Amino acid sequence: MSSSNVPVICSGDGTADFSNYCRFWRTNRSHHEATELAMILRALRKVSGHIGRNVKPIYWAGMVDSDKKKSILINADEISGTYPIPFQEMDILVGQVVREAFCNIEWSEWVRDRIQERVSIISKDEMDYLTHFVAAAEDIYIRELTDSSIWALYLTNYWRYLDYKKPRDASLPPTASSLSNVWRKLVLLGERPDSLHSYYKIPLSILSVYTAAIKIATRLRSITERRKSRVEIYLRMWELLSRAISEWEKFHPTTDGVKIQDESGPKTNIENMEGEKDDLSPQDEEREESGTELAPEMASEVSSILEEGDTDMTRDISLVVEDPEAKEMTTTRTRAIAESNVVPDPQQVKRLKKIFERQRALQKILRKRHTKRSLEQGKLDSHRLYRVPLDGKIFKANTNPKMDAAWNIAIVADSSASMGGQETGKRPWDSAEKTFISLVEAARGFRNHLEVYGYHEDNNECVLIELFRSNKLFTIVPSGRTPSGQAIMAVALSLRERYKKSLIIHITDGAANCGLNVAESIGYCAKNGIDLITIGCGCNKQTRDFLRARFPEMQLLLMDDIQDLGVGLERLFRHRLLPIC
Repeated sequence: MSSSNVPVICSGDGTADFSNYCRFWRTNRSHHEATELAMILRALRKVSGHIGRNVKPIYWAGMVDSDKKKSILINADEISGTYPIPFQEMDILVGQVVREAFCNIEWSEWVRDRIQERVSIISKDEMDYLTHFVAAAEDIYIRELTDSSIWALYLTNYWRYLDYKKPRDASLPPTASSLSNVWRKLVLLGERPDSLHSYYKIPLSILSVYTAAIKIATRLRSITERRKSRVEIYLRMWELLSRAISEWEKFHPTTDGVKIQDESGPKTNIENMEGEKDDLSPQDEEREESGTELAPEMASEVSSILEEGDTDMTRDISLVVEDPEAKEMTTTRTRAIAESNVVPDPQQVKRLKKIFERQRALQKILRKRHTKRSLEQGKLDSHRLYRVPLDGKIFKANTNPKMDAAWNIAIVADSSASMGGQETGKRPWDSAEKTFISLVEAARGFRNHLEVYGYHEDNNECVLIELFRSNKLFTIVPSGRTPSGQAIMAVALSLRERYKKSLIIHITDGAANCGLNVAESIGYCAKNGIDLITIGCGCNKQTRDFLRARFPEMQLLLMDDIQDLGVGLERLFRHRLLPIC
């Protein structure tokens, strides 16, 4: 698509000129606010999916925690409030997502952190200049990286929008943000502001000399080479840039003086000068740009619309994988639709119930040990009401230890072709399913939260199927290969954060033969306090050796036959659930 074929829409006052590229592809639109917001978010997620896998998940601000290290947050204030939103405003949102997405896949945060580790920052002002400089350098790097793609058009619109959104008088002395913005505007938009202050001359000459080196870094073949090369280039640039900045005259306003740093520039309206935010730190600018979050009701409505249908977890997984060269695969989380007609084993249900009852009894004992009575305030203690006329100490308070908490238990079962008996003639999946329905029946009425998943490969895609929902167990037909590492990581990312203790029980009869390396999943679970146990059922010698080589001894349980899976789960629950209580 060439820009000459795209119609142009002007802002009306002649100050901006944005092309509405989204009108060529955005057909799903709605006049209903929540539906439109959900459709916009779905479209932006598709855009990031086309760019790469290890891109942070995208949300409207207010839908999730405001931690920008975990997700890309889009400010709803950026759109007009008229639904469906105009195409040119959608272009701006796409440009923001494209910029953030390329920062993710090119490890911009890693580059910034390595530079800050190797630079000795003397003052807060220097840190501001360094942060803004690296951000602008990364924008130039990304622009060169996307030069021959459609993404460059969206990025140009977004950068031009930011330039018009934050104007500054270039005749005033530069600040951290204004210096980086002038360099960005010069390289990305081919525009040079008039009447530049003299302090801009030396820094811009330094930045211009190294701009070619930044562009050359995009030609390196691997991500690892590109990110290391940028660190070295930026460090050389910063050494010269910081030296030039240190020679500027420092402004020290008096307590009774007007805080204007330079009077040589053209006179401007005092209100406009007071409204400028060029002296803000990058952290302050983020707070200023955060805008208004979606109301909880609207965020919940948008989330419920998005949850309809399958969930693509590929980007979530890629984001937490530490190896930039990891060969993960597309991962989709879906729901089984056929209800299982397998009957639970009464004896197995009885044995499992005894374990959960013992767990509950131990938790109750633990709570009683940590209950303080004879208090003047707290929860009413009915056993001490007779003390009302004596001392009034009729209250109690619980100080439950962290151990007194429900478990989030997730069963992750291999549902590949071997579990369906396509190789041996037997059908191990039937035995596994009988164990699952027995576990579901035994767990009813207890505080633990139970999840059951099956997983397999289909058309080079990892499919994670939710088998237990609405107090019903559903069934699937085993098929495909065994992407164990991919499935374990997907489940680990899906665990509910409100549960303090999490246990993933991975059940398989074969070795992982596609997708993410199992070691990545094991490392992620260990780092995030997730207890991961693998049960190998009826594995041959080669598979046993494979599992032993990857899972620590305390995280591996080998069973001779899938028929013993129930016994293995009972043993596992006794060791994991009961002692901790």
